[in-house]
Amino acid sequence: MKARSGANKRKKCNSMAGFDLKEGQFDNKTISEDEFWSTFNFVFSSRTKNTASYKFGFLKSIIDNLYNADENLILTFNQLFSKFAEIYWNLILKYGIRQQAAASSTKGTLLEQILHESVAQYGIAEDIPFESLSYEMMSEISRKVKIKCKTNVVGALYGDTKGLLYSFSKKEEWIQLNPQMYKFLCRHKGVIEKLNYYEWAKFLERVNKDTTLDRLLGKIDESTKRNSLFVYRQLLYMEFENRKCFYCGAELTIKNAQVDHFIPWSFIKDDNIWNFVLTCSSCNQSKSDKLTDDVYLDALIERNEAIFAGNGSNNENYKSDKLRDIFNWAKMNGYDDMWKPKKVKV
Repeated sequence: MKARSGANKRKKCNSMAGFDLKEGQFDNKTISEDEFWSTFNFVFSSRTKNTASYKFGFLKSIIDNLYNADENLILTFNQLFSKFAEIYWNLILKYGIRQQAAASSTKGTLLEQILHESVAQYGIAEDIPFESLSYEMMSEISRKVKIKCKTNVVGALYGDTKGLLYSFSKKEEWIQLNPQMYKFLCRHKGVIEKLNYYEWAKFLERVNKDTTLDRLLGKIDESTKRNSLFVYRQLLYMEFENRKCFYCGAELTIKNAQVDHFIPWSFIKDDNIWNFVLTCSSCNQSKSDKLTDDVYLDALIERNEAIFAGNGSNNENYKSDKLRDIFNWAKMNGYDDMWKPKKVKV
């Protein structure tokens, strides 16, 4: 997979509708903070055409995958549409929320058809959460969603952001985030995420019956759920021999050890071994969704070096500097209540 360079000719949005584009290059001009905000104000305004909610869902897929981008800020369609499929599986099937105004056809949109056909194919209940499906089921459903939805969704958001958010290739199936826009999103992730949820909810209110809209914003936020952390507990305890609470130093057993997202899941919205530590139940419950003192960040970086080097493991998207950046971006997004364990065992 080869990203397009900034020197390549950019296909202008005004030459054809964004959703029709097969590829596009982000505009690498210097962008001011005001222009960044103006771009998202336009995305969330009534001036953009929204026949379905998929623009909001694709933006959420990008935001939830920000820290999975490689060193060139490339995200694959597989990464993005796996998240996209999870979001809509839970919203459409688990919560029964329409993403488009009722049409004359009883079959619904292509996305709705894919999801309902998958339910029938696998013989499962419609209210089962996406994360409860087998890996094979999730992969196949995500593949089908990608094939159908990449045609319009990727180019549409590219056009609405005026070519400032990312480059893309539908043929090679990737987007490359604009480095300037990436930093802006990381600095203001919480605000952009909430604006997206709010405008998404306003759209859904127009196309759904009131009976489906109880706790609508919460359902959008919960459309991507954290996975079971059992496998990570086993890995950290057995293979990497983390046998003490990362924060207070208390001795752990395989039965009482708990897994904590060092940078809170509510911010990072993903499960990565480099962000997991084993804790006692007291520290895990007390810390909750807070950040820790910087000294624990240094300890985590040292721990990760041992995991990825000394144990022969690797994670191509992990860098210690990147972890420090995410930690600092979380602070900028309101996670500034720094936590420390009450007692530290020597």
